[in-house]
Amino acid sequence: MTVGSDVGQPSPLGLRLVHAALFLAFAAGVVVASVPEWTHLAQALRQPFHAGGAPRWLVLAGALLAVVGTVRLGWDLVRGRSAPLWASGGILLGVMATLAGGKPQGLEQSRSEVAANLELLRVARRVHLQMVHELQSHGETPRSQDAWRAALQQSGASEARVFTRAFRPVLPQLAWLPSESALPEPLVPGQLAVHVTPDGVGFTVRLVGLEKGQPVLLEDDQGAPLVLRGLYNPDLPPPSQQALPHTP
Repeated sequence: MTVGSDVGQPSPLGLRLVHAALFLAFAAGVVVASVPEWTHLAQALRQPFHAGGAPRWLVLAGALLAVVGTVRLGWDLVRGRSAPLWASGGILLGVMATLAGGKPQGLEQSRSEVAANLELLRVARRVHLQMVHELQSHGETPRSQDAWRAALQQSGASEARVFTRAFRPVLPQLAWLPSESALPEPLVPGQLAVHVTPDGVGFTVRLVGLEKGQPVLLEDDQGAPLVLRGLYNPDLPPPSQQALPHTP
């Protein structure tokens, strides 16, 4: 909108100040709302992996519109002239884009590396319990990678919590190891590093999580590598009558 009969022409100082105060307040709200998105974008681009999906692009676009409109509005205010229609319109579009970008509820949690690691642990625990059930029921652990991948699929590992620098989703995946001491190459967040003994009576599962944008082996409370183990115990009754852990 313009303040005055002609764009670019001098207008009353009071009217220009009221107009500037109103639209600068709109722009400030848009910029403040966009700070978490700019922060998330900057972190995502400087790390190979990150927790949480892409930023809210509408909010980022709204901030850019608000900044451009503010610069022009401020320039015309200093010059003592009316702001052009597009400057005020850009700020209003920025407000609309920010509102359309949605509420930030749950974003902090979804972008937390700790939350992503805990979700991976929950998925791995479901797989672990299912394979312990198989081990105690049949006396050996499935040595087929397909059986483990099926268990992983049934564990609810269908929602990505980790993404690459290009915002491609990284789903939990199986890494089959030839020995318990071996490591996946390369390390990728979300890996379940599985080793099954040749006789099938035992297995280990280690987890590759995320720390400061880098894939790392998860550790327990004492700082030792976190390992989920399964070992056949003939003294335990077969769990055929026990229900498998519920997968939500």
